Amino acid sequence: MSRPESAAVRLHTPADLAGALPYLLGYQPHTSLAAAIFHDGRFTCAARMDLPPAESAWFDFAAEAARAIIDQFDSQNAPTPDSVVLYLLDEPAPGQSGRTVAARLAPLAGLLRAAFTHHRVTVPLTLCISANQWWDLTHDITPGPGTSLPDTAPGPATVAFTVAGQLPALSEDALATTFAPLTGRAADTLRSALDTTASDNRPGAFRPATAHTLLEQAATAFADPATTALPPADTAILLHALSDRLVRDWAMSLPDTHTNRAARRLFTYLATAAVTPQEALACAPLTLLAVSAWYDDDQALARLALRRACRLDPAARLPALLRAAFNLPISTQQLKELARAGRPTG
Repeated sequence: MSRPESAAVRLHTPADLAGALPYLLGYQPHTSLAAAIFHDGRFTCAARMDLPPAESAWFDFAAEAARAIIDQFDSQNAPTPDSVVLYLLDEPAPGQSGRTVAARLAPLAGLLRAAFTHHRVTVPLTLCISANQWWDLTHDITPGPGTSLPDTAPGPATVAFTVAGQLPALSEDALATTFAPLTGRAADTLRSALDTTASDNRPGAFRPATAHTLLEQAATAFADPATTALPPADTAILLHALSDRLVRDWAMSLPDTHTNRAARRLFTYLATAAVTPQEALACAPLTLLAVSAWYDDDQALARLALRRACRLDPAARLPALLRAAFNLPISTQQLKELARAGRPTG
């Protein structure tokens, strides 16, 4: 997520940094800790973590968040960040105000600053964003009235990022609808097919060669913009087959062997086809969708897809590893080399 020199945007004030978050992260998150990471005064990348629901977990969360970010750079033999700007985001409960949220999160802000300072990383600014307002919690533990975020009138950060060629970021909710499970009659048909396939003992139904052939045919079909779905039986076989690690890893190379556009459309469809109560089957296609989205530099969608994949299957290693890697500057070429490793040659 390094910023090219031609697209440099200068951020000087807390207001600039508050308005810049959706551009730095790629979308507007909810209930999150976000960290904008800097080296030599230049933005390098951004990380995001879920806020713990219980205040009793804040001390451990602060220590683990700082350690996780620092460790990711250490594991890649990358220099430790010089500084981080922290964002705490949450929405007020009914009847409460954003100022109430800021007051509640102020102690967590202090714990996070101490945790990063322990790793010799400075925290020059800690912001709380809630109810379309922001508060500077760097020194103020009793927040006063908030400052409104740019809404109808674009702020300096919005103008600067737009001039630099970056479109306004979508909200987390808007992006998540891209891979939300299908509902209605289509979902009923898929649910029946998924149940039938799960209990079907037909020989060869999940042999790798069978799954590979179906995936190749599906990727070819989705190269045609008119294709929006597969037959329910084929969809069910692919979703169950992708639960196999080797099949999933093989499928990572489809953007190379076909086109990324076709593969991305296929993986998006398969993610939406994992309907209730079998949403967990979406873990593999969401992971594949994240890889395809990253190829297109759609970092926001990639991160959100991996976040949902990790929630659907907390034990799944690949989405967790990719989620950590995407918080660092990983190149498309490095990712393609990883994908090609899953497709045996010869």
